[in-house]
Amino acid sequence: MNYQILVNKQKKIPDDFRVELKEAFSRYKPGILVEKETLKNFRLMQEEALKNEYVIDIESGFRTHKYQQMLVDNLIKEKGIEYAEKYIAKPYHSEHETGLAIDICVYEDGKYLTEHELKHEDAVKWIHENAHRFGFILRYPFGKENITGYNYEPWHLRYIGKTLANYLYKNNLTLEEYYV
Repeated sequence: MNYQILVNKQKKIPDDFRVELKEAFSRYKPGILVEKETLKNFRLMQEEALKNEYVIDIESGFRTHKYQQMLVDNLIKEKGIEYAEKYIAKPYHSEHETGLAIDICVYEDGKYLTEHELKHEDAVKWIHENAHRFGFILRYPFGKENITGYNYEPWHLRYIGKTLANYLYKNNLTLEEYYV
């Protein structure tokens, strides 16, 4: 499994890409699937977060090409194409289709906070400062929109393995910058 695969607007998922998925058993939503090592390392991060009194879970994981297209179509219909292009990848260009990307949610004050609700939460700050220790990167960081092609998404983590995640974190790099 190539955990360091670059998937973005320019680079599609290879036709021969295969992934072994496992049920995440998220408290937020049943039926979420995630690549097995990604899930294992998320669970380790989740345990560590809980020790710091943060309750985090997976809001979204693996998506089929068909489901990704439906999400794209719905967002375009709801917000327009310009908005959609800043927040959602077309099918075959979404990291969610690899099973290596997860969208996180935070349980706080009796409810789950997701996506745009997460911008200033202490739990999100903790995740961004610690995710690399578990092999994850914040895939679309603030200030790197022109490089990644997407707006800041504090909820979108990507599993790439601990060695590369630590390197990118320490050097403030995105995957695109690493592969230049």
